[in-house]
Amino acid sequence: MRNINHRTAVRAAAGVAGFAVLAAAATLGARVVLADDAAPPPVAGSPVAFNAGLGSAPAPEKAGEAKHKKGARPVVVTAPGGQAPVPKPAAGPVTTTATRIPSSIPPRAFLQASDAPGAGSTPERRDSGELPDFCGLNYQQTGRLGIRATQFMYLTEKNPPENSTPAGTAIEDIMVFRGDGADRFMDRLREAVRACPTETRGSVTVTNVLRGGVGAGDESVLIDRNQPAFGGDGEPTGDGSLHHRYFSAVRVGDAVAFVVTSGWENLSADRGDAVHLGRRSGYRLDAWR
Repeated sequence: MRNINHRTAVRAAAGVAGFAVLAAAATLGARVVLADDAAPPPVAGSPVAFNAGLGSAPAPEKAGEAKHKKGARPVVVTAPGGQAPVPKPAAGPVTTTATRIPSSIPPRAFLQASDAPGAGSTPERRDSGELPDFCGLNYQQTGRLGIRATQFMYLTEKNPPENSTPAGTAIEDIMVFRGDGADRFMDRLREAVRACPTETRGSVTVTNVLRGGVGAGDESVLIDRNQPAFGGDGEPTGDGSLHHRYFSAVRVGDAVAFVVTSGWENLSADRGDAVHLGRRSGYRLDAWR
C-alpha cells in the first residue's frame, strides 16, 4: 500500500513539473509574439539597415545635391532578406529641361527711372551695339544668344537746375541665352578682363580691373575701366587723376543684364552708382525671368 502511494505521488509531481514547463514555454512564446507585433513594419522607400557582412546602407545625400539631379529617375534596388526597397540615385549625366527663349523682352525687365541713384530720364530703347571690347577677345557667346535688347537712360541729380547737363548715362543690355550660354558668358567675360589688364587706344593706356560683384543674381561681376583723366577739350589733365567707366554683369538663370555706367563727357562715373545700378538691374531681371 505504501509503495502504491509513493508511485502515485511521484507521477503527480512529474505531471505538475511538466505542466510548469509547458506554461513557461507558452509565456515565453507569447512575449516573443507580442514583441514582434509591437515592431512597426518597414515603410517602403525608407532607409533600411543591411545585414552584417553584406555591407552598409548607402549614406544619405548631402543637402543641396538634389537640385543638381533634377530630371534623373531614381533606380530602386532591393535590400537583402526581402526588406523594403532602397532608392538609389541614377548614375550618368544629369538632364535638365530647356527654358523657352522669349519672343521679346518687356520694359519691366529693364532699369526704370526710379532705379537711378539720383534721378533718371524716361528710358529709351536703342539698337543693340557692340559690347565693350577687351583686347579683341571673344566672350559674347553670340552662337548661344537667343534674344537681346538694349535700353538707354540719362542719369541726373535729384531736382537738377534748369538747363543743367546730365550727370551720366546708363546703357543696359539684356540677353537671354540657349543652353549654358549665360554661364559661359560670365566665365569668358572674367577671363577676357584678366587676360587684358591694359590696352593702348590711340595714345592712351586703358586699364581693366575686376572689382568683385554687385550682390545680385546667381552671380555678378563689376569691371572698372580707367584711364588718365582728361579735360573738356579732350586733353589729359596731367594731374594723375583717373577717369572711370564701369561695366556690371548680373546673371539670373539663362539671362544676363549688362550695364555700362559712364560719367557725362569728361566726368568720371561713380563706383557706388555703378554698383547700385548693377544691383537694381539684377533685381529687375530676377523679377521678370
